[in-house]
Amino acid sequence: MLKVGLIGCGNVVSYGHKPALSTLPDVELVALADVTEARRKIGQEWFGLADVNLYSDYRDVLARADVQAVCVTVPQQFRREIILDALAAGKHVLSEKPLARTPAVAQETLSAAEKAGLVLGMVHNYHFLPEYRQMKTLLDTGTIGEPRVLTMHYLGVIDYPGAPEFQKDWRHTMAAGGGVLMDMIHAVYLAEWLMGQHAIQVMAFVDAPTYAHRNPVLEDLALLQIAFPKGYAVIHMGWGQGVGGVDISGSEGQIRLRHHQYQTSGFNQPIELYSVRDWQRTDHVLNNLPTHMDNIGRSFTELWANFRNAIHHNTPTIAPGAAGQRALEIALGAYLSGATGQVVTLPLPADHPVYLEGIDGIVKSDVWAASRTKAAGLFGLRG
Repeated sequence: MLKVGLIGCGNVVSYGHKPALSTLPDVELVALADVTEARRKIGQEWFGLADVNLYSDYRDVLARADVQAVCVTVPQQFRREIILDALAAGKHVLSEKPLARTPAVAQETLSAAEKAGLVLGMVHNYHFLPEYRQMKTLLDTGTIGEPRVLTMHYLGVIDYPGAPEFQKDWRHTMAAGGGVLMDMIHAVYLAEWLMGQHAIQVMAFVDAPTYAHRNPVLEDLALLQIAFPKGYAVIHMGWGQGVGGVDISGSEGQIRLRHHQYQTSGFNQPIELYSVRDWQRTDHVLNNLPTHMDNIGRSFTELWANFRNAIHHNTPTIAPGAAGQRALEIALGAYLSGATGQVVTLPLPADHPVYLEGIDGIVKSDVWAASRTKAAGLFGLRG
């Protein structure tokens, strides 16, 4: 039995962690911490916890001898101290994405986990959505030969607010570390996973046309091109009602994916997945649950099972902290490219302002005068 402490009880717990922690027979939630009493009470109702197992201070959860692992779901600006304290207390950690606001902090947590001999896993649950599992299988079995160009259309991301008991618009503040791309960093880590390689370059246009009237500080549109040692990925990311779907071109064919109501992945059911080889189409059956939220819940449950196995059986987790750090650097590299008008080489140098400070370091970079990112006044570049 893996006994877990939950630190943070926001909306992601309701549709993701709650199904996992309520259904896995060998994973038990024994303690919960949240800074707001209202969210503690909500969590208490969800999990049937006694009052003595609810805390306003996360350190009380870490002090419990029966807690073997913690799940950190607080906003990213608060994660560093909690993760480091948890590792120092001998607890395994499952962290929501992104791992941190800066690569420097991400590396700090990775080093601490390695030194302590503990598992640091990421909530990269899209690995377990049926459409991506199937696409990965098709790629790994050579259905379309060598993948050459992966195109991910995420232009219909729904701008869900955060928990009102905390701060519902926190994802639109500089503290979030980035806008829509950071919010839906799922596409970034999926690109590396599907291509089976680590990114080496990124270039991007980053803008905020949807929310321009609100004088935004973060982007609502990011158009990325990512280079791998072999092949490329394109990610089109935006809040709104734009195009959704995923396409992969290979040396011997193609794979195409579409969702119900033309929506973006993660926000509705996949309804069409097919491959083409020698100009012949093959349709592939998707193992969907009744609704997309059921699929999301299942993806969290399978992720938690993977995290549990990594702890109990010393097997690799599908999404280690290192994957979280790489995804963070790709996203920040895209922001840097949008501001400078240059291709950004990855990984970022350890002395680069963006490596050390995240989006706060962009103003210290060589910003291109004609940058659309600068013109939109994003990342502190206003004026």
